[in-house]
Amino acid sequence: MKKMMMGGLVLAVLAGTNAAQAATSSGTLTVTGTVASSISLTVESAGGTTSGTGTAAATSALGTISKYGSAPTGFTLAKGASDWTLSSTVGVKVEKANLTSTDYSLTAQLGTAPDTGIVWKLNGSTLSESAATTLTSTGTYASTGSYSWDIVVADSATAAAIDNAINFTATSN
Repeated sequence: MKKMMMGGLVLAVLAGTNAAQAATSSGTLTVTGTVASSISLTVESAGGTTSGTGTAAATSALGTISKYGSAPTGFTLAKGASDWTLSSTVGVKVEKANLTSTDYSLTAQLGTAPDTGIVWKLNGSTLSESAATTLTSTGTYASTGSYSWDIVVADSATAAAIDNAINFTATSN
């Protein structure tokens, strides 16, 4: 038994000697970067059959619309003497990161000129493709702003697609 203990002690000493002779090396990773302030805009809701909510690229399908038909999902239909109006709302959310700004400005602009007899409105202001319309100059971050949305169709408008895009732009103040 004594011999076994002595043999184990010799092995332990030899193992420690090998570990003390192990080679080592080290290195450094230098990291550079800059934190940038940023904002994010998402469309949270809209009338019509809407897809892509919660992203910056939502789509609202109205289907076939007419003065004497039913309003699309999420819209109301008001018939005037010489026109008719589809009304709904659009919900837009702006969030921020690494930014001291307390609020933002939000504008909207049409992607293309609407056909004659078609008027697009947000919050009562007529939209165009040539100039942005201010919806708010003091938007609250991280809350969904709701903006009234109207499409006014004159009875004299040509029966055709009214396809267009509403381009929103948020700018930190």
